[in-house]
Amino acid sequence: MIVLNGSAYTDLNSAPVNDLQAILQAANPFQESVRVEAGKIIFWEAHYFRMMASMRILRMGIPMTYTMEYLEEQVLLLLNANDLLEKAAQIHFSFFSTASITRSHPIVPSSFLLHAEACDTILGVQTSDRSIDLYKDHWVVKGLYGNLEQSNDRLRKLASVYAFENDFEDCVLLNEDKQITETIRGAIFVVKGDQIKTPPLTSGCRSSVYRQVVIDLLVKQETIELVEDVVSPFELQKADELFVVSLSHGIQSVKQYRKKVFVSTTAERVFSKFITGYRLS
Repeated sequence: MIVLNGSAYTDLNSAPVNDLQAILQAANPFQESVRVEAGKIIFWEAHYFRMMASMRILRMGIPMTYTMEYLEEQVLLLLNANDLLEKAAQIHFSFFSTASITRSHPIVPSSFLLHAEACDTILGVQTSDRSIDLYKDHWVVKGLYGNLEQSNDRLRKLASVYAFENDFEDCVLLNEDKQITETIRGAIFVVKGDQIKTPPLTSGCRSSVYRQVVIDLLVKQETIELVEDVVSPFELQKADELFVVSLSHGIQSVKQYRKKVFVSTTAERVFSKFITGYRLS
C-alpha cells in the first residue's frame, strides 16, 4: 500500500492517471526517510523542519496543508494500511512538482507520495567483517545544494556499485578538494584520542537528522572534544576509530580501512547515549 496526496492505494497502478503523469514528469523529486517504532515517528520534528527547509531551497510550492500534524496522520494511515503500526518501519517521503515551471509560474504546487517498508529495530552498534575504501571516480558537490539528500544520490549509487564489485562494506566520498565528506551510508566520525572529528556541512555532506542528533549529543560530553572541520583521507589511517551514523543503520563501527584495524569503544559509548534520546524522541 502507498499513500498519494492523502489517499491510500494498493500500488501506483491504482492511483489516478493525472497523479501518475506528474510523478513521471518529476525528474528529481525531493526525498526524505523517517524511522517509526510502534507507531511513533522518531525525531519527527527535526525531520519535518528539514523537509520544509529543503523544499524551500528547491523552490517547491508548499501547500498550507503540509503541517506537521497532517503529514504525521499520513504516516499513520500508511502504517495502518500496511499492518505496521506495532512494528519497526521506514517511511519514505517523495515530494514532486505537479506542473512544469514557466515564466509566469516559476514556483508550482507540489504533491507527495509515501511508501513503507518493515525494518529492524536499532538495538546496538552494527559491525561488519568487511573494510571500507575511498571512492575517487567522482566528487561530491559542495555547498548548500550538496547538503540536500538527492543532490549526490546518483554518485552514491555509483559508489555502491564500486563497493559491491570490490567487496567493501562502505565507501568514503570526497569533494572536489579531495576532502572527506561522508560515506555512502551516512555521516562519518573520526576518533583520535579524546577528539571526535566530522566533516562540516560546507564539505558537501548531507545535513541529515541523525548526523545532527549525534553532534548535539557529543557537544554535551565533557570528556569528548567534538570538532566539525575539514578531514583529509590521511587522517583515516591515523584514527583510533571510525564510525558512521545513518537512519538505516543507526551507529555502525568501521572495522578496517586499508591495513588499519579499528576498535569500537567510542562508538559503543556514543550509542548508549544515542539510544536514550532515540527512545524518548
